[in-house]
Amino acid sequence: MLRALLVYLALAYGATPFALQGDRTVGLPATVLQEVREPTALPAGTYELVRRWSVVTGAQHTTGRAVTDLDAAGQRAWEARPGRAVVGKALVYGPYLEVPSGDYVAFVRMKVTEDVGAERVADLDAVVDYGQTVCTAMELPGYELRVGKYRRVPLAFRCPGGKLEIRVHWSGYTPLLVDTVELYRLVGGSVGSGVRRAPEAVPSGRPADLDPPAERRPYPDIFPVSNPPTDPLLVCDITRETPDVQLCVFVLQGLANRKRPALYCLYNSTDTMWLNWIRRNGYIKSTRSVARWTALLPMFRSRYRGLVVTDPALPATKNIANMVASVEDCLVVSPRMLRTFAKEWAGLAIKADLRGRWQTSADAYKWALEHLWPKLNHHLAACSYPEHLGLRDYLTQHRAFIFWISGPIDGAAPYANPTAEARVAEELLARMPPNSPIMSYPWAAKDVGIGEGPGVTLFAEFGKYLVGSINCTNLSVHSGFKVSLMKPRSAPVPRLDKNKVYLSFIMSDGDNLPVLTISNFPQLWTDPNRGKVPMGWTLSPSASLLIPAVVQYYYSTATPNDAFLGAVSGVGYTYPDSYGLRYKAEQRQAVFDGFLTQTETYMNRAGLRSLWIMNATQPEKIRRYAERIGPLEALFPDYGKRVSDYGEATYPSARNVPVFHAVSGWTENATREQKIKQMVEEIRSMTPSERPAFMHAFIWNWGADMSVYPEVMKRLGPGYVAVRPDHLAALYRQDLGWRQLLVRMPTQTMAIEGRPVSVGLMLQNVTRQPMSVQLKPLSGMQDASLTPSTVLLEPSESAEVTLTGSPDADEVAFLVQAPFGERRYALPIRRVPGVELGDAVLPDGVLRFVRRYEAETLPHGSGAALADTGAAGSVAWKADATCAKAGYIVFGPYASLPAGKYVALYRLKGEGAGVLGLVDTCVGGGHPITSSREVREEELAGNGYRVIPLVFTHPGGPVETRVQWSGHGRLTVDWIALWRVAP
Repeated sequence: MLRALLVYLALAYGATPFALQGDRTVGLPATVLQEVREPTALPAGTYELVRRWSVVTGAQHTTGRAVTDLDAAGQRAWEARPGRAVVGKALVYGPYLEVPSGDYVAFVRMKVTEDVGAERVADLDAVVDYGQTVCTAMELPGYELRVGKYRRVPLAFRCPGGKLEIRVHWSGYTPLLVDTVELYRLVGGSVGSGVRRAPEAVPSGRPADLDPPAERRPYPDIFPVSNPPTDPLLVCDITRETPDVQLCVFVLQGLANRKRPALYCLYNSTDTMWLNWIRRNGYIKSTRSVARWTALLPMFRSRYRGLVVTDPALPATKNIANMVASVEDCLVVSPRMLRTFAKEWAGLAIKADLRGRWQTSADAYKWALEHLWPKLNHHLAACSYPEHLGLRDYLTQHRAFIFWISGPIDGAAPYANPTAEARVAEELLARMPPNSPIMSYPWAAKDVGIGEGPGVTLFAEFGKYLVGSINCTNLSVHSGFKVSLMKPRSAPVPRLDKNKVYLSFIMSDGDNLPVLTISNFPQLWTDPNRGKVPMGWTLSPSASLLIPAVVQYYYSTATPNDAFLGAVSGVGYTYPDSYGLRYKAEQRQAVFDGFLTQTETYMNRAGLRSLWIMNATQPEKIRRYAERIGPLEALFPDYGKRVSDYGEATYPSARNVPVFHAVSGWTENATREQKIKQMVEEIRSMTPSERPAFMHAFIWNWGADMSVYPEVMKRLGPGYVAVRPDHLAALYRQDLGWRQLLVRMPTQTMAIEGRPVSVGLMLQNVTRQPMSVQLKPLSGMQDASLTPSTVLLEPSESAEVTLTGSPDADEVAFLVQAPFGERRYALPIRRVPGVELGDAVLPDGVLRFVRRYEAETLPHGSGAALADTGAAGSVAWKADATCAKAGYIVFGPYASLPAGKYVALYRLKGEGAGVLGLVDTCVGGGHPITSSREVREEELAGNGYRVIPLVFTHPGGPVETRVQWSGHGRLTVDWIALWRVAP
């Protein structure tokens, strides 16, 4: 009787009867199955309920509200409604439920109250690591739900374990209610194809060996800019409108503002702030509010000639429609808007209906490249996620090509193909002249979009740079403001104290226009702790064109402790190592020099004299900045710590322009105390014994806490002095003037007991006269030699000298003779005891020391720091059942090495039985593996450390040295060191 009743109930609700499921979904109640749209598509297996939670009381929210709903469990649901909730925010997230690794299916109970067809209702995902690991994600179109009736939407995923979140992001098109989430563990089955992920985009590498297109830009600057705005400036609030209406209004704004800006839109939370600023400071005289967006249509009727209709089933058509509208002077509307606002469109022709035109995004973009490119701006493009709207006024105004390359999450949709989309982008980038900007951003969320690194690399190969501008609003207005003089506030340079360590804090990501205008600089700027410690704030030189009044806001409200420097890598965000590689070899230098010329032009316009750069690992690239940018005072490379030695961190380049590599990094989701402790430890570990010293402390803006940095200086003590970055450069140049000859040597040199070693020393003439230098070994090394022993250096020239021999003391002393007299230098050397190496056989010949990496400073998969007096720096990295998961616990450093034969030593200790782990070497990224071996408990010496060697041949490029824990016993890693075997 019960089974018959379940069948009857299931049929009554239009679902597949529980009886028809057979043994496929054992454990799932009929109440769940009857509300699933396609129960037969659920993964087979036994379903064990882990937890059921109400999203009203058991989850968290950044938008929406609790409402009474008699159909909801407990008669309460969480609702997002147009006009009240904020689009794109997390309607539901949490509950950070700790779950073991395994296969799971979550059922999210939801309903809509309006039929929106194929329009996306929400995005759902399952994540751990606070969103850093996406287990699965899906776009939810309206037809998946029932109007006025709840459905359970299944999310099947494989979880690596951790604090699980089930998240719902509302799209804004229709009222949406979410009731409960039920999480089941799947036993005796597999989620299989239920995981919605696509392979990452693989560019073809073609076209290549290009001649740069020589098309002349039709406007004087790298970006087109507007004329000054009209008086009064119309203001329309669209913050609570549906996304299709917002897109329509932004396109209208771009058309309306082409000749002279007349319309300003309120969309982002800071748009009112900037409107008040520009009005208060006289950039505009007056404003007039428009009550409703529909009132704009008759006001600007002469600016548009028809409509372009998007296809909700193919999000790429939002980008295509935007381009069509920009060249045909049309408005972009959705099918929903055609129905809802039929009266507003009376008499308007549909110039293009994109519904059903293409099956894939790549085909749509190919069509645009073939048919629209001749009418579009060839010097401006945007890699824009179709759902990102705020930039559309500027893109429409200046007829930009708009494209997108999907990633593993959004690329799993049936219309997406990341590789095919990347290859359309390659053709587009090849057609554009070099040194043209790409706007928006190639990343929209974790695994959504090709990603920042791959995207910026692809653009760089074609000599293009990214000006990050996701959802930047009103650029068609902001670019029309004229600021006669942009000059940051200066402050007197402090007196040099030769007993101090000077430190400059540099705040990252100011190259990204949304960081300057939306989040998070506007919030950090109002923090009462700002100004307590000298700090450098990064700023895009392109901001001087696109948002000059915003730049002037920061300059005019800065304290004497606030300084500014350009970011990142120049006039736009790029990777210098990859710049121009798709062009012919003989053209690449000219392409990169063109980028540097633009950088100088707009740094001058913004009053900037220093520059933060990224992914410039080739010394000649860094030197080229110093050679080509005349007013350049200093370079601050790297996004966090990349070097591990003060000699590599701080040095002069061409024209004695100082280079300060970052000495600190960051950890996401760290507590305030963890941030302070990590920064203090990293700064101290990079501080050399000599004084004065000069260091760049990197601040990751997204995790910045302005109260941290005064505390960091307090804990570092009086030997450290915080200064502005321009002051750091000035003080360093003073010190160079005193030194005349700079001798750079590793602060952590290692040798293996009984084996000859060679170490590279760098000499640099920092005077304006040629200099002859003689070198002579003094003590601490048997059979010591310095090659060459005599060096002639031109002004600013550097040369490498090799010290070779067998160390017999803890430091090696040598003498330098130059026109200024004689100086004695000491190179500290740590010798690896032969007893720790045991019977291991190493290659014959001299070993050239490369680097030692402390395990606690390398990237980690799991594990924890361990205070250990037996470790080299009194800290090691441990893995055991209390803190780690089986797998790679230490990896990196991704440092670039030339091709050759190498020795890696791993200093380890362990407890347990059998295989404790595995050590290996590989090319950065994991493939190919160049050497590996197991580590067994019996070869580790009790509670003491042993050194495990690996000999490998590296093909060139970034290197990884990895330690994998087996999951049994305890494995502790002290350091990993590298030597190159002399040929």
